[in-house]
Amino acid sequence: MKAQVQYNDFEGTTAADISDGLGGVHGDDLKRIGKYFNLDENRFKIVGISIYGTNEFSISLICIDIERSTDKKEHIVSMLCEVDDEKEILDILFKRLHIVLYDRFDDKYVNMDYDSEVRFSDYHDIKEKNEED
Repeated sequence: MKAQVQYNDFEGTTAADISDGLGGVHGDDLKRIGKYFNLDENRFKIVGISIYGTNEFSISLICIDIERSTDKKEHIVSMLCEVDDEKEILDILFKRLHIVLYDRFDDKYVNMDYDSEVRFSDYHDIKEKNEED
């Protein structure tokens, strides 16, 4: 399963740490996120999570449907979850979330690491938004 949007202008990787409220002594795995959404663990086994969108986004649990799976093929579903407060759900689920994107045809920089971290403002004249108006 790979993240995709309409044009895939950028591609990359994502890493996340589970929030302290969900993880910790209870475990730092996807099962904890399934428990948060009250996933029926007798029928479904969570194997991933999908976050799609920006301003209004959706969260789906990627699960094995145990009842519809066979010995030959696991039946995978993307289960859209209702979220009461979209603005806070990322903080509820994750302590840290890191998304790195590159041009979709890049085959050089995607496999490299940077040599140092710098601040944009150290190299550019930054004006407050109100000053520009």
